[in-house]
Amino acid sequence: MSVASLGYIRISSQDIDAWRSFGSEILGLMVNESASDAKRVVFRMDQHPARLIVEAAEQDKLAAAGWEYADKAAFDAGVAQLKAAGANVEMGAADVAAQLFVTELASAEDPAGNPIELYYGRTDLSNDFESPLGIAEFVTGDMGMGHLVVPAPNIDETHEFYKSALGFGDSDNLTLPAPAEGAPPMNIRFMHAANPRHHSLALFNYPNPVGIVHLILEVPSIDEVGACLDRVNRAGFPLMSTLGRHCNDNMLSFYVFGPGGIAVEYGCEGQQFDWQNFTPTESTVGDFWGHEYVIPES
Repeated sequence: MSVASLGYIRISSQDIDAWRSFGSEILGLMVNESASDAKRVVFRMDQHPARLIVEAAEQDKLAAAGWEYADKAAFDAGVAQLKAAGANVEMGAADVAAQLFVTELASAEDPAGNPIELYYGRTDLSNDFESPLGIAEFVTGDMGMGHLVVPAPNIDETHEFYKSALGFGDSDNLTLPAPAEGAPPMNIRFMHAANPRHHSLALFNYPNPVGIVHLILEVPSIDEVGACLDRVNRAGFPLMSTLGRHCNDNMLSFYVFGPGGIAVEYGCEGQQFDWQNFTPTESTVGDFWGHEYVIPES
């Protein structure tokens, strides 16, 4: 059985107050006040009660990617596939599942050490989402909250794990020039779940100090992207990349470093695909234009 979508992301942070401000006032996410407290802030972006969860910790890093299955049968099959792949799977306690608003939960690590959680059945769904910035909606639904890119220096092994153990399919294999003389070329493996989004997961063959290369929030229009870029610039958050358009999924976006160095891509116009009539691509060019990566000032 394959993963249906990226359901949520948990981030550990040394400054959840900074995230509360960044998430609501810059990104336009809605704080789920009833689920938030002094030790965590929970953000909504649609009817789901918890899409981005930021938890107080001594280090800024990815705490877990929450991968959703369509139902219990698919979840049970996914857990079995993980165990068959040799992963150390721990079933989540009922109270932990309740805190994440899911029916059943399991956790493990991929071969690169990235933390993953599997679940099915979102609870406490509500149609009263309201962005504090007036954003009408984010592009979610059956495609989940967006995509996540994680480090995987052992990229071949990790890539095979996600295909065989979690049922991901290949979308694009992007190879770019080495970032420095003597270093290996950069390689990004884009993988899709069981939904039309071009990729719900991508693997990058270099390490990353916070365990997350970036996550994306997709909005319906370029006007929302531009308005967010204005907010980022006014607030002084450093850019990871300027505005640009990707080749493989047509996403028009920019990247910003949020609190703790967690990078967020904010984009629109991501292409959707019919996987029954798709041949995975191999690319050597990442962008039609733009996306010039910059180093933030210290």
